[in-house]
Amino acid sequence: MTMKNNNPLRLRHTGDITQGLTPQQTDPHYLQFRSLVYGYRAAFVTIRNLVWISRRDTLERILTYWAPDAAGADSQLYTARVCALTGFSPDDEVNPIDVCHMVPLVAAISRIENGRPPHVPDIMAGWRLYRG
Repeated sequence: MTMKNNNPLRLRHTGDITQGLTPQQTDPHYLQFRSLVYGYRAAFVTIRNLVWISRRDTLERILTYWAPDAAGADSQLYTARVCALTGFSPDDEVNPIDVCHMVPLVAAISRIENGRPPHVPDIMAGWRLYRG
């Protein structure tokens, strides 16, 4: 499966992600990865940083950041869609080192961002890179 920039969660340039990037970043807004697996790894790192550094420890806090109303997104609808796909509730705390939290969350966000189900083996390969 391929997708634009190998960036399944549409991560923007922030300076936080360096591993797996293509040598030339030609998209002015979104990161470009060498493979989809590195794109998924970056998604896990980004969510971990939101939880541990930014203290966005619940699903709702993460998703309000991910799809802010100020950017034209409907944060409540986005959160409801992720909850429907994962079975989580908005106030569930996200554990960034628990595969049972992170893989369904990343899969759901990927599905919403791309309009199609993700390829779970790629997500799992990204998880293995993330967890080392």
